[in-house]
Amino acid sequence: MHRKQPRLRTLENYALFLDIDGTLADIAPEPSLAFVAPSTVSDLKALSISLNGALALVSGRQLAEIDKLVGLAGIPAAGIHGAQLRTQAGTRLAQDQLPEVFVQIETEVRNLLRGLEGITVERKPLAVAVHFRANPKFESHIQEIASSVVSKRNGLKLIKGKCIAEILPDSVNKGNAIAELMQSLPFRGRVPVFAGDDVTDEDGFTSVNSMKGVSIKIGNGPSNAVYGFKTAEKFRAWLSQLLCGGAEGTQF
Repeated sequence: MHRKQPRLRTLENYALFLDIDGTLADIAPEPSLAFVAPSTVSDLKALSISLNGALALVSGRQLAEIDKLVGLAGIPAAGIHGAQLRTQAGTRLAQDQLPEVFVQIETEVRNLLRGLEGITVERKPLAVAVHFRANPKFESHIQEIASSVVSKRNGLKLIKGKCIAEILPDSVNKGNAIAELMQSLPFRGRVPVFAGDDVTDEDGFTSVNSMKGVSIKIGNGPSNAVYGFKTAEKFRAWLSQLLCGGAEGTQF
């Protein structure tokens, strides 16, 4: 599906919310191999300054990983799809489920997947993710196991992304995270712009659309996003253009 590119007419009126993997960074064979180019980091820093801080990173990664990957410690961010949230006022962790529950889930998932090669099980404070990009033939088996684990407990959900199955609290999603950030300074009163590439970003697109914002899908496929770019590289080039000539640089 072809989607047109967005036009932001007065940059200072907007708030930017950006996914990382598949958006600011190209998809890597393993999460640990992902890389955000120094030029992109420089653009993010400059954009944050231009927006008086109204730029946030919205990712499935933990906040500590976000900081390590992007190198802009302290920048507003939503980690683990919004289970972690950092604003100017501080950082909070969603309390829908106790972290101990996910210790149990991790153990159960590891036992059920024992012996499968190319599979990485990652436990986060409020989530357990199974990465299978190195061996995608196991997708249906992994999804079946993850669904079984979720069905045994209340208040959990399974999200299926690009070569990842993730178990987390059912109230946690990127749309809620963006909505909460939009209630805080310096985001309040601005028009939200959210860019992402995966199924896990769809809640964010829906939330931003409801606020009459700008939703941007990276890549092809069905989506709730109104605007889009065929590749993450083209999107990052567009971000750079936002810095060229102020508002005039946003005209495409």
